[in-house]
Formats: sequence, structure tokens, C-alpha cells
Amino acid sequence: MRIFKSVGFIHYGVLVTVLLGGILAYNLLLGDRQLFVPGETTHGHHQIEMACSTCHVKAFTGSEPMQNACVACHGDALDKARDTHPKKKFTDPRNADLLANLDATQCVTCHIEHSPEVTGDFGLTLPEDFCFYCHRDIAEERPSHSEFAFDSCSNSGCHNYHDNKALYEQYLAKHVGQPSLLNDAKVRIPNAISLWLKSNSDSQPLAQHQNDGHTIKGLLGTAIQAPDSSAKVVQQWATSAHATAQVNCSDCHAETDTSRTKNEAPLVTHTELAHTGNLNGLATCKSCHEKQTLGFKSGLHGMRQAIDLPAMQVAQARLPMQKNASHRELNCSSCHDPHKPDLVEAAVTSCLTCHNDEHSNNFDKSKHYQAWLAEQSGQGAAGSGVSCATCHMPRIKKGKRVHVEHNQSLTLEPNSKMIRPVCQQCHGLEFSIAALADRNLINSNFTRDFEPRHQSFDLVKARQAAKRAGKKKPSAD
Repeated sequence: MRIFKSVGFIHYGVLVTVLLGGILAYNLLLGDRQLFVPGETTHGHHQIEMACSTCHVKAFTGSEPMQNACVACHGDALDKARDTHPKKKFTDPRNADLLANLDATQCVTCHIEHSPEVTGDFGLTLPEDFCFYCHRDIAEERPSHSEFAFDSCSNSGCHNYHDNKALYEQYLAKHVGQPSLLNDAKVRIPNAISLWLKSNSDSQPLAQHQNDGHTIKGLLGTAIQAPDSSAKVVQQWATSAHATAQVNCSDCHAETDTSRTKNEAPLVTHTELAHTGNLNGLATCKSCHEKQTLGFKSGLHGMRQAIDLPAMQVAQARLPMQKNASHRELNCSSCHDPHKPDLVEAAVTSCLTCHNDEHSNNFDKSKHYQAWLAEQSGQGAAGSGVSCATCHMPRIKKGKRVHVEHNQSLTLEPNSKMIRPVCQQCHGLEFSIAALADRNLINSNFTRDFEPRHQSFDLVKARQAAKRAGKKKPSAD
């Protein structure tokens, strides 16, 4: 009897082990992998937490592969920001002693994932006064900083660890005395279509009857029967920038692109075109709009598709969202109807269809919105209006071309990254820094009055005055 009970217990243990092993294996290989997530991920990474190998490239190989993974995603942005604390600063032998307290050559020294209990703003997992490790003598070097605590270094408008393009002293000094609102307060106008027309002056827009929708073949080589709404769709297309640039139906709907990944579906498959008219295609748009697609996949809206995960659904967001938008997937066509590309709708309505936070809900009460309405009605000059996209998807000028940056995360955190490409198109620098340092003002969408003054400018002005006074002193001779 004892032997039987012993054998039965062993069988029971084996059964439980096999069952648990099966559950874990299923969750790892076919499930959502939540059982293997050691802790909540940060706002910046939670969308890709199921793609473990994106960060954890190889097991048991030290820190280098993970560091390379960080740089693979964030390296370009740091280079463009002219990173104030690049790795080479700490590999310089003259600064070797600094690494004894803080190994600033590794991203995970400051940013540890799956540790929500110690994670602060910007994904920082160090105490807020970590600047002390290297700058403990700052009060001796700059007496003006003697009263500042080390946990105040990163206060908005003071210092950032990586991106200080809008905050370094010489830049502030250059913009002392600017008015709150600049005389020529306008943003740049995207000009891709006008440049194309200039380069293709002999081209004529495609007329409605020139559409080639009837020639599109499905995967089986048979013609596709267009949905009943096709007449309206063709009419919309004929008045769009696509027809102007001679982009025909087959350029988007033909099943010819074999280079796309499994989650970059064609804009409309042969089945969808015939039955649903569903519009969803990153790969198709990429064939012409490569820069915009790359930006989209670099931001929170499209980052899942950058690593071949299914498109993000609104329900997966951590910010407050409209409940009736929970089912929506984020793709190019979430904001742009390709048959009638309406940039006005994409600039405001598309955003507010999903976003339901305090800042977004106060937009229609702001002066920015009034300026936007004035521009759309023709009462305001081109570029004088301010939409959601004006600030969160800034217009970037390179050479003669002005394009819209589709990485909407690029200027979000810290928000001073928004100053140069966005705020300073219309506002003075001190006004911009002061506005972005006021969280309540941001939540109200800049609908209330505030004092457009920032302490950083007080320090710069005092330093300039001291330099001028020093030059006026009589010489010792």
C-alpha cells in the first residue's frame, strides 16, 4: 500500500509538472507571453513587450547585445539631438574616474525595464539627484547654482540629460528679449506635391474616366468586381493629390509587392476590395511615402509594425482614449483616406477621434484652434493656424522640401524637444520654455494666462550683465 501511494504521488507530481510545462510552453510559443513578463513595462515599451527578443537579443551573453539593441532603436534620435552625454564622453580616459560611481556608457544603468516601483519620468530608474555623481562641484564653478538641489536639474526648461539643443546657454543668450508672439508667426507648408508638379510640368492629372480599377487582377488572376461604392470612390480619387500625381488604382491595389512583411498588408487585398473596401496598408503607402512610413514606425503609433507585430489597437493605449475607438487599428488609413486625402481632417478630427485626455479635449477652447479655424475659412494666412498635427507632427525643412514628421513621439519627452521645431516657429524662446514648464497650462491646452518668464533666462541675463561689467572695469595698468 505504501509503495502504491508512493508511486501514485510520483505520477501525480509528473502529471502536474507536465501540465504546468505545457501551459508555460503554450504561453511562450503561441500565447501572449504575459506569464514571462517579470514586471510592468514603461510607457515607451509596453506595446512591444511580447517581442522579447527585440531587447533580449541573446541569453546569457552579457550586456553588450542589449546595449546594441537600445542603440539600434534610439541611436539615430540621439545623434540628431547632438547627445550631451554620448558614450565617447565617458570612454575618454580623462573621465574614467566618473564611471566608478555611474557607468554612463550603458543605457540600462539609468533605464531598467520591468521595474515600475522605481521608474520615474522618461523611464528613469535612478534617483532624481543622480547628477550629483559627476557635478557635485557645480556650486563652486557656478555660484548662481548654489541654491539649487540636485533633484531639480531636470526641471522643465533647465537641463536634459540627452537633448539640450534648445536649452544651452549660448542659445538662450541669442534669444533674450524675443516677444511672446513673433511678427511672422507661421509654420512651414508641406510642398511635396508642388515640387513634383514643378519637376513634371508636362504631366496632366488623371481624369475620372482614366482610372484602371477594372484591370486589377486578384491572386487567382481573375478580374475583381469592385464594391458598389466604387463610383463615389473614383470621383473622390479624381480630385485628389493622387490623381494629380498620376497615381492610379493599380498602383495601390495590385497584388504585386512581395517585399512586405506579414503585418504590412497591401492597401486592399483582392478579397477586401470585392467585399469590404477595408483600407489598411503600410507597405503600399511606403512605396511612395517612405520617409513618412519610417517616421510612423519609429513612433508610438506604428512601432509594433516596425518589429513585425500586428498594428496597434487603440484599446492597447495607456492614455485616455475614446471608448468607441477601442477597436480601431493604427495604420496610414486611420488618419488618411487614400481616395480623398484630406489633410484638414487628418490634422484635427482624426486625432480627436481617438484621444480623450484633458489636453486634447481642451483644444477647441484654445487660441490655437481659433487660428486654425481662421486659416481654414480663408480669414487667416496659410500656415497661421495651429492644429494637433502642427505641434505633434512638425514640418521639417531639408533643402527645398518641407515634409511632415510622422514620428509623433519624437518631441514628446522631454517636451523641451518641441521648442525648436515647433514652438519657435511662432513664439519667442522664453515664452516657449515657460509655457512648457507649466503642466497645468499644458493640460488646459494653453487656454489660461500665465507669466511668460523662466528662471533660466534670469540666470543668463545676470551672467551677461556680469560679463559686460567685467569688460568695463579699468585695467590694472
